[in-house]
Amino acid sequence: MPTQANRDQNTQAPAFLGKQAGNISMRNEGPVRYLDASEIGSTIEFPRSERKKLLPILAIAIIISAALIFAYNATVSQDVARTQALVEEALDRDVSLDLPVMREFAGKSNEDMMKAFHESGYNIYDNSNEEDRNVDGFDVFKIASDLDPDVAAAAYADGLENMGPVDQARYLLGSWRFIVSRVNDAELRLRYADFDSTDAKEAIAAAIESQGFEDADIADIAEDTMGNKNLSGTFEKGKKKYEYTISACDLSQVYEIEGAPENAQFVGIRVNVAN
Repeated sequence: MPTQANRDQNTQAPAFLGKQAGNISMRNEGPVRYLDASEIGSTIEFPRSERKKLLPILAIAIIISAALIFAYNATVSQDVARTQALVEEALDRDVSLDLPVMREFAGKSNEDMMKAFHESGYNIYDNSNEEDRNVDGFDVFKIASDLDPDVAAAAYADGLENMGPVDQARYLLGSWRFIVSRVNDAELRLRYADFDSTDAKEAIAAAIESQGFEDADIADIAEDTMGNKNLSGTFEKGKKKYEYTISACDLSQVYEIEGAPENAQFVGIRVNVAN
């Protein structure tokens, strides 16, 4: 059997390892040469003199980072304060919500409802989509009286949920949404933001007053599994009996508007033929 020649020997490190590697132990096993890399795997000590030179650079880097973070936080705080001020300005406008009385619209045709809106002097944006029309209903927004109807219509077309907080406040104040569905007879829905009430109970009480539901009792307000407050009742018109439900929840559950009153409410009123 041939013997292994030059099993272990010292040789110069390959050029790609650099001068720092020094002599590296190598061994041959037959035609294969193995490199012992234990030398280059040893810890490299950074000279103390060089470390001292880096201290000023490190200190400057820390100071610059701190300054950038402070400047960023200051800018964000200023932006938040500016947004809140603009939201408060948008909500400080003297415009009326002027809610439609739902019992007056119960039993009316779509054409008569739209005619009543226009006769009341409302600026209306038709938000109806193909699905609404397929069920012979409609979906409209009442535009606040101090807004340009064309500009507001374009804003509603883009969707309130896609607006920033200032625009949401501007287009919610003095506005309401009226939706009709005729899948099961006629169901009428009115939705709006109440920036004056301090809680859901007060918002429901205000809705009762606006709608003239004289038989409603605040003591009957219930709470659903989502934490929303609601109150139900009935009324008669012509030869039909109708059911109504008034519900309210914190506006922040629907729209996050920095600067809006913390207890502002989102209110919904539904009217349909009683079963």
